[in-house]
Amino acid sequence: MLVVTGQGRERSLAERLNALFAMVLRTDARGRQREYSTAEVAKAVTADPSHSETLSRSYLAMLRNGSQANPTLSVLESLAKFFDDHREPGSAPITIHALVAEEDPEDELLRQRLASHQVRAIAMRAGAMTPAMREQLLKMIEVFDGDGAPDTGTGT
Repeated sequence: MLVVTGQGRERSLAERLNALFAMVLRTDARGRQREYSTAEVAKAVTADPSHSETLSRSYLAMLRNGSQANPTLSVLESLAKFFDDHREPGSAPITIHALVAEEDPEDELLRQRLASHQVRAIAMRAGAMTPAMREQLLKMIEVFDGDGAPDTGTGT
């Protein structure tokens, strides 16, 4: 399965899966950020009682190297669940969409935020500013963020 990226280059399932391995990290005993190993992910997916899917290390390795490229829906759901359960708090959710669709989860978050007319208007005006003006705008936004007012996410 190949998907075209924003740069016109195709991304395979293996590339998207490996990107998740690189993005979702664990902290080791020394406090260092490390990628989950293929064996760790396969074991965790198999041990997860929320689904009946079993996943061998060798099959997951074949998905990662591209020699297998057509997993079942339940395998994709299980992998998406593992990475979503272990993602950085506050980061965009990881869904099966991240493995099979054209865009990254962060693109979906961006699209949701840009759905607001007010957000688009602010972004368009910021895009016309000089880099120095944008830096000042970001500093002002940081001040607003610190006032404790909740973001309702509404706006037209």
